[in-house]
Amino acid sequence: MATIRDVAQKAGVGVATVSRVLSENGYVKEETKQKVMEAIRELNYTPNEIARNLYYKRTGIVAVIIPQISHPFFAEFVDKLVVELLAHDYKAMICNTWSEESYELQYFDMLKRNMVDGIICGTHSVTNEEYFNINRPIVALDHTFGRGIPCVSVDHKEGGRLAAMELIQAGCKNVLQFRGSSNMDSPASLRHDVFEKIIREHGLGYQEIITDMNDLSEATAERNAYEFFEKYPDVDGIFGTDLTVMSAMKRAHELGIDIPGRLKVVGYDGTKISRLASPGLTTVCQPIDDLAKQSVNIMMDLINGKTIDSSDVHLSVSLHRDQSTAIN
Repeated sequence: MATIRDVAQKAGVGVATVSRVLSENGYVKEETKQKVMEAIRELNYTPNEIARNLYYKRTGIVAVIIPQISHPFFAEFVDKLVVELLAHDYKAMICNTWSEESYELQYFDMLKRNMVDGIICGTHSVTNEEYFNINRPIVALDHTFGRGIPCVSVDHKEGGRLAAMELIQAGCKNVLQFRGSSNMDSPASLRHDVFEKIIREHGLGYQEIITDMNDLSEATAERNAYEFFEKYPDVDGIFGTDLTVMSAMKRAHELGIDIPGRLKVVGYDGTKISRLASPGLTTVCQPIDDLAKQSVNIMMDLINGKTIDSSDVHLSVSLHRDQSTAIN
């Protein structure tokens, strides 16, 4: 039986384009639409989702629980995730919790009532026990649950090492890290620990500003930037997420602090927004597209009853070097 991915490949377009043609929702050039329709006819593709899902006792929906859809990392992750799910003839139910436990628990109730076939979770608001009580496939993004729940993340240890060495080699003497709480069951905590360890081992001064890992708002990023300049005026190098350090760069510009002359900056995530920084931002890049793809692939295996080889997946990170760490 042909799938929507087969149709997209034959027509030479993306899965999202085929979906728009089928749903008649969104603009598609007439020429492209004809190619898609021709591929559908040749492959005898029938998107009869209701009949298929009734036969397999499925909903054709995967819930995606995230703390904040407006955050650059999660916006890009969800964007790619939706496309990947469509390639498997699945829809995404985006569940934005605003980092509130009560909202996350409401989504759990939906899952328990068989309203979705599985859940991809990128939040840290509720206890692990709440997840253990759900009898549905679960894939975690950057969250270590244990008990066989697979976790998709990156090599955060290497990310912390890359960031620390970049600031050391740039000549920094007194460094500050914007970090999340170490109490969270997240591999992301490893980057903070490794970064601090390497900075201290090289004899540099070390400071940190700690925030709740679930608090991803722009207001918090701006507040942290103001706190940094007021409390630690002697810091000459900073490390944090792209959103956080870009807020600090904005504040530095307002105060007339030169980057990279007076202050070196390294971000983390490699989101598209980082390309808008001025001067250009050096950042540790997470492979966001691959994180989404791996999450969906594992979810499909779980839904289809397959045994996965490993409970955890760790993808590689890379350093994008730009002007924010340039040596004068």
